[in-house]
Formats: sequence, C-alpha cells, structure tokens
Amino acid sequence: MTPAGPIANVRWRPWRIPLRDLLATGAGDLTERQGLVVRIETATGAAGLGECAPLPGEGLGVPALERRLVEVGGALVGRPSAEAWRSLPGDPVRGADVAVETALTDLLSKACGVPLGAWLADKAGLAPPAPVPVPVNALLGAALPDDLARDAEAAVACGFRTVKVKVGRDVAADTARLRAVRAALGPDAELRIDANGAWSEEEAVSALAAHAAHGVALCEQPVAAGPDAPERLARVRTASPIPIAADEACASLADLRALLDAGAVDAVVIKPLRTGLAEAVAMIGEAAARDVPCILTTTFDTGIGTALAIHLAAIVPEPRPACGLATLPLLAGDIARGCPTPVAGALPLPAAPGLGVELDETTLDRFATGPWEGVSP
Repeated sequence: MTPAGPIANVRWRPWRIPLRDLLATGAGDLTERQGLVVRIETATGAAGLGECAPLPGEGLGVPALERRLVEVGGALVGRPSAEAWRSLPGDPVRGADVAVETALTDLLSKACGVPLGAWLADKAGLAPPAPVPVPVNALLGAALPDDLARDAEAAVACGFRTVKVKVGRDVAADTARLRAVRAALGPDAELRIDANGAWSEEEAVSALAAHAAHGVALCEQPVAAGPDAPERLARVRTASPIPIAADEACASLADLRALLDAGAVDAVVIKPLRTGLAEAVAMIGEAAARDVPCILTTTFDTGIGTALAIHLAAIVPEPRPACGLATLPLLAGDIARGCPTPVAGALPLPAAPGLGVELDETTLDRFATGPWEGVSP
C-alpha cells in the first residue's frame, strides 16, 4: 500500500453536456446536465476524481457549487488524505461535498490498490462486493407510444430484462404508452414506472389502479417529496395494487428511516450524487439490515458519477434489483474514460483500483464552460 500523502490542491472545472434527446419526466423536461468535475491532488502526485451535478429544481447552480468548493477544499489543503476523509463536514446535501468525498475515496482506494466498492465496504463493515455484474434497467422517455414501443424492443434486443418508463403528465396518454411498451416487451420483462412526484394522493391511487393492468412491477415516487411524504406514501401504498418505491423523498438516512418506520415503501432509490457518498453507504447498510430492496440510480451523471454508483450498487446484498445505472448513453458525450457499459442488461464492476475511470481532457475541453479553478497552499 502506497500512502496517498497530504493534499496539495483541490481543483474544479464547470461543464455543460446536452442530452442526446429531450427526456420528458413528471417533474419537467430535461435537456442537459451541468456540473463540476473535481480533482484532488497530493504532494506525491496521486490524484482522485469526483463530480457534482444537482438536478434542475434543487436550487444549486454552478456558482453556488464553486463557492462551496472554495470553503470545503480550502479546509482540506495541506492535510493528510486519510485525515481529510475522516474530517469531511457532515452535510451531504450541499451539492459540492459529494464531489470532494468521491475524489478523496478514489484517491485513497487507489493508494490501497483496491476498487472503490471494496474499499467502501471494508470501511463500513459491509460484506465485500460480490464479483458479478450489476443488473440495470433501460430508461424509456419517449412521449409517443410507437416511439416507446420501438425503444422497448431495442432494449430487449440489447439484453435488458427491466425497463422504466417516465409517467405522470396525463393518465390516459400514459396508459396508451404503457400498453405499447408491454406489448413490445412481452409478458416476462419487468416494467417499472416513475412519476417523479407528479401526482396528488388521489391522482396516484387512480393512476396506479389504471396502470396495474400492464403488469407494472414498481412505481417510483408517485407523490411529491416533503416533510409528510412518509405518511402520504404509506396511504398510497395501502391503496395501490403496484408496489411503491421512494426516490426524491429518500435523500438521507433520516429520510429512509422515516419511510421504513411508516411502512411507506416496498423499495428505496438511492442517488449518490444527491445523498452524498458516505450517506449512501449508511443508507445501503440500513436498507440491508431491514431487508428492503435498494436501487442505486444515477442522476444522468458522467462516467465519474456513474462509476461511483456502480461501486455502491456492488455492495448491495444479493439478490440485487436492477439499478438505474444505464443512463450514460443519454449524454451527448462523456468527460471520463473507462466507465463500464451495459452487456446483456448488466454492468460489469470496474476492476481497476479506485473509481476505475480517468479524465478525458479532450472531451472536457469540448464541454467545459470555464477554466480550471482551485485552492492550494
């Protein structure tokens, strides 16, 4: 094992990457992703990568992320890497913190010569990752039934056994879309839906009753997040013929515990770039202890965030549910090299030490919206 050494600098660069096609969701249309790539370097020349890219509506633009990185990064420069990891602020939902967490753990697991998932499992006292690919779902976002059916057929041809369809804008239109998807999938593939909190309780119960006819296996976030989300989701779950998962309402360990205590969900969705890395590990452990399926999902991240989510999905106990990690092809390009791509509906685990990806400086130059900035001694 090679010591990572003290932190010499924390650097970041902003980027904007369009989606290849507009993605219609219950929360609005998504056309691009914006965020920051973060690189932490040590005095010995070692380096780790991270990224932060909050979704629209989360109230965190690039300037706010950069201000936070000045604050957090400035406090880390000059400190031993392992000490910096242990002393990170316990505020995982401030956007930029997860990029620093990821870059530090990439750095430290590289120094140990092990993949990030194995390093995290060891630190958290969890079982080491099972050396098998992570099953993933295909995400279908087309608005028209015929387009959705073609996308579903293509997903099956690529080996996906689970697909997820965005719903929530119009029940009648969604019914036609789901009918077309189920016909294209056949009876055996798993069909999930995601409303992104678009429905009221009454609308959710009505829509779920209508959509059950299409063999829907799971509905993510039928009603909006909020302080009373556990109670509202519990009422919907009681009335619903379709199992319920929380997504936007499950952004922390405290959220997860409140949902499980209320009997509100059949599964939980964890998005590491939203929860924070350490918080995500704690949530995985809690869900496993309470025998609740845990679905790791990206927020349409680059290869850096996607690799992080794959490593976290790998420490979810078997049998792992299909995870929402096949979104990288939706971006018009990637600023990282080496992130695994789906094979027969599953993602192989990165085998190299750390995250297992490298920064693609050429592609970053293409999508960057500003120069490298940073803090150093």
